[in-house]
Amino acid sequence: KGYGELAGNRRIAQATGEDVTSGAAMLLSLFIRDPQFQGQTKERLASAEATRLVESAVKDHFDHWLSADPATARVLLERIVERAEERQRRRQQRELARKTATRKLRLPGKLADCSRDSAAGTEIFLVEGDSAGGSAKQARDRETQAILPLRGKILNVASASADKMRANQELSDIILALGTGSGAHYREEGLRYERVIIMTDADVDGAHIASLLMTFFFREMSRLVENGHLFLALPPLYRLTQGDVTQYARDDAHREELLHSAFNGRGKVEVSRFKGLGEMPARYLKATTMDPAQRTLLRVTLPAKPDPAAIELPAEEFERTKALVETLMGRRPELRFDYIQKNARFARDLDV
Repeated sequence: KGYGELAGNRRIAQATGEDVTSGAAMLLSLFIRDPQFQGQTKERLASAEATRLVESAVKDHFDHWLSADPATARVLLERIVERAEERQRRRQQRELARKTATRKLRLPGKLADCSRDSAAGTEIFLVEGDSAGGSAKQARDRETQAILPLRGKILNVASASADKMRANQELSDIILALGTGSGAHYREEGLRYERVIIMTDADVDGAHIASLLMTFFFREMSRLVENGHLFLALPPLYRLTQGDVTQYARDDAHREELLHSAFNGRGKVEVSRFKGLGEMPARYLKATTMDPAQRTLLRVTLPAKPDPAAIELPAEEFERTKALVETLMGRRPELRFDYIQKNARFARDLDV
């Protein structure tokens, strides 16, 4: 960028670091004492001393190389400027075309929206925690995948008052981001994404958060569920590695199955457990959970309609499902206790 300004290229001023490095391949070997890393996955070096050393080692040599080969330097500058101008055009188009919740709420750090104008082929991931949201933002397809991080366990709408629900920031963010409204004001035509994907950790806490979210969608946006828009992501809990072979396991049973099938029960297999989505490097999260070509999704459904042409479920089916949700998630613990007593013998996997 500094070379471009010296060369009189005024358009280079709009370029960012991402415009320069996007599509570039670089190899740098650096040895420093007491390195400091950023984030749980330690993928980014944060040592201030390293920044100074790299800049002093690279900057002057690169400036001399550009000055010695102005033809190549001109090509590089034009490429960077084109990327910067294209980035600005896309941003302006999004601001004009999408009257989104992002604009209404001013939440650029909260909702990372996709760039596609229409809902067709797009999806929003409701992600557990800001840390996991950061990994998901790196792993996503910016054109079709949006990310909305949620802080902690959301409100249980089955046991909360209407006033508490309206005052809950996380639920308000979901409603505004989807664009449909909720309850009696739900409008299917306002849905901004084709798929709404709940993506939580592959543990008990993650399952609890997913249950709370499914309760919310059933109570406040049941037509979204009926029309097949709601999904659950299936992130892995384990990574199994032996030499160049890597497999991912959803749970303990799947891990044991892979150990005796994919790895034939022979040799040492390195097994690592992901503590959460925030700990998983973006490339693993993309390959296992977010890439449409490789991932597995579970569609959340309601009982089938006897009449496929019907817009809503029959009243008795809806009431039966509503009663089950009330038993499991409602205010009366005695109903849950009775349900557990009657159905505990059917439980195959218990995680306490």
